[in-house]
Amino acid sequence: MMITINEDNLFAVIIKGSLGLMAFLTLAGWAFFSVKAGLGILAGGCIAITNFFWIRNVLQRVLGQLPARATTYAQLRFIARLTITGLLLYFIITSGWFSLAGVLVGLSVIVINIITISLYSALRAGG
Repeated sequence: MMITINEDNLFAVIIKGSLGLMAFLTLAGWAFFSVKAGLGILAGGCIAITNFFWIRNVLQRVLGQLPARATTYAQLRFIARLTITGLLLYFIITSGWFSLAGVLVGLSVIVINIITISLYSALRAGG
């Protein structure tokens, strides 16, 4: 079955693919490495996917506002997102419950999925 990816469903395809990849990598981490590795992948993946949602939400709101308000809104949201993500990562890394390598793999879930979708689309288009 061929999946048709277009502008209307691209966000949903990225999220569903990332969730599937995160689930697969989490189970593989638990099975082949350790519980810490699996938890690290799960935590990193959740942070990456949440950040992706948050960035999309901010961009949608910014595009609907006046330019002066949009700049301030985007800057404040960026600082808030960066601060919260940094604090979460700090507590995850210092807790000792998560593997650092697993967290890094989990944080890469969105990037891996976007590269995969790009390659799929290029090959499907004959490029």
